Amino acid sequence: MQQRYPTRERPLTARDYDLPVGWWGWNWEPPIPLSVTEILAAGNMDPRTAALCWLILEHHGSLLIAAEEPHSGKTTTLTAFLDFLPNRTRRVFVRGWSETFDYLRHTDPHQTLLLANELSSHLPVYLWGPKAVRVFRTLRRGYAIGSTLHADTAEEASEQLVDQLGVDPADLARVDVLMVMRIFATPHRGVARRVVSLHQMSSDDGQPAMRPLITRDDAIDRWEHDRAAEAELLVTRRGGEAGGAEHELGRREAFLQQLVRARCWSIPETRAALSGFRGETVPHSMRGDPTE
Repeated sequence: MQQRYPTRERPLTARDYDLPVGWWGWNWEPPIPLSVTEILAAGNMDPRTAALCWLILEHHGSLLIAAEEPHSGKTTTLTAFLDFLPNRTRRVFVRGWSETFDYLRHTDPHQTLLLANELSSHLPVYLWGPKAVRVFRTLRRGYAIGSTLHADTAEEASEQLVDQLGVDPADLARVDVLMVMRIFATPHRGVARRVVSLHQMSSDDGQPAMRPLITRDDAIDRWEHDRAAEAELLVTRRGGEAGGAEHELGRREAFLQQLVRARCWSIPETRAALSGFRGETVPHSMRGDPTE
């Protein structure tokens, strides 16, 4: 993918925001995108975790993915999760250091997901400093956000965003969940990438607070879920009752398991299956890789 770096601030049109800039960061050869089903088949997470993220994103929620080591699967996972979005959701790729906030003029906050390829100061296409703080502030208007950052734990990620970057804890609390991933060396498979935790974000007396939803048991390579907390989060995000939330979560979990068993691996196939589950068709603009 050709790297394009912004050189000056100028008014951005609605179409400008549809195009990602340096989505995969600085790589001579950008990673090959994976489908959600490929990620599940690799054991990076269990289907219930993916189903929970599906429901959160489908109902206009926000998600941050953290990992300390490069190539841990942050951007690959976030990119795959974009296929959970309904057709009505507008994707806005924010412009790092050159962001002009013209998206405020072009978009409906309640139908728009802001996408930042990374929260860091490493590259001009990444989001950091006062502009990052302002992007989080626009969540007050009803926008949702999806992004990645380098941190090894949820606590470290929260400290980085609030204490180092200066994000208001109340704005960080508008992010629904924070996922942490790690990469492991294995004796037989080379490396393995795993989700190690998922936390619900909130604030308590003006301070960041996090509630663990999912934790990984390293000894048996399995995930433990706080099902009551998951249902409570979904009720907050989508309405209804806990029983209905659990039912919808179970339906999506079973559907993802079915796709994996059927070896539905390719991105177009997976995208079409997820759209069909929602009763939608894949829009023409989504029949290729949306991050190219």
